[in-house]
Amino acid sequence: MQGYIDPKSCKKLFPGLIHDKIIYRSSYELKFITWLEGNAKVKQWASECICIPYMFVDGTTHRYYPDYFVEMEDGTKMVVEIKPYNQTQKPVNENCWAAKEYMRNKCKWRAAIEFCKAKGYKFQVLTEKTINQL
Repeated sequence: MQGYIDPKSCKKLFPGLIHDKIIYRSSYELKFITWLEGNAKVKQWASECICIPYMFVDGTTHRYYPDYFVEMEDGTKMVVEIKPYNQTQKPVNENCWAAKEYMRNKCKWRAAIEFCKAKGYKFQVLTEKTINQL
């Protein structure tokens, strides 16, 4: 399930980080956006507003745009990635597309953890197993 949200319908977007459209690439992302907008503890949020450089295992450099940046009312700031659970687990077959994507995700998340640590942010990967607990 993919689609767009009109940013004018969102009340908690970071000023200055509002795009023409906010894309959601899964029902999990839509559920998370709904949670962000409806949670009194969320001060503001933005979609794909941070660029984190990372190096893949083959030595090539890439750019990673995590799904969400969130600031809570208590001042906590976090970078959030939404992924299906199966993309967070190492595949049994190491010679398939899923194995390469798993390695790519690990490289991205390692860079995101370092980025967040340097900024004093938290980094979270949410899946269908954890997003339902929000």
